[in-house]
Amino acid sequence: MAVIGGGIVVAVILFLGGNGGGNNACDNALPPLGKSDISQAGFQAEDAGLAKVIQAASAGNLPAAEDAFYGTVHGFTHNVDQPLRPVDEELARDLCESVIHIEEELAIDRRVDVIASDAARIRALLRDAAEALGYARPGD
Repeated sequence: MAVIGGGIVVAVILFLGGNGGGNNACDNALPPLGKSDISQAGFQAEDAGLAKVIQAASAGNLPAAEDAFYGTVHGFTHNVDQPLRPVDEELARDLCESVIHIEEELAIDRRVDVIASDAARIRALLRDAAEALGYARPGD
């Protein structure tokens, strides 16, 4: 799973241009990954999924954290970017940067404490994104 995740990180960085030419990778929306349910139910499901990432990483279980992140949670973090950008660009950029950071952490440094912290940050940003898009804040 880590090899696939690492390949996704490299592909995303190359696709978005990294920092070359003065462009920030999050100047544009993250590329979509499959399909996601961008709805109240979708935000609730991803909030619960990120809770599993946080729990596994906090327990030091890197494989479980990877399994919980890659799949619907990972796809959702990419797919919510495009509808969020026109509503709150700063929040979308913040989410994008946080997603790229956790992708890199899972693929390269693999520090469970940082993964838990990154997942908690993404969870908070997605809760804000739900509100920005007119849905109830998950977890409250």
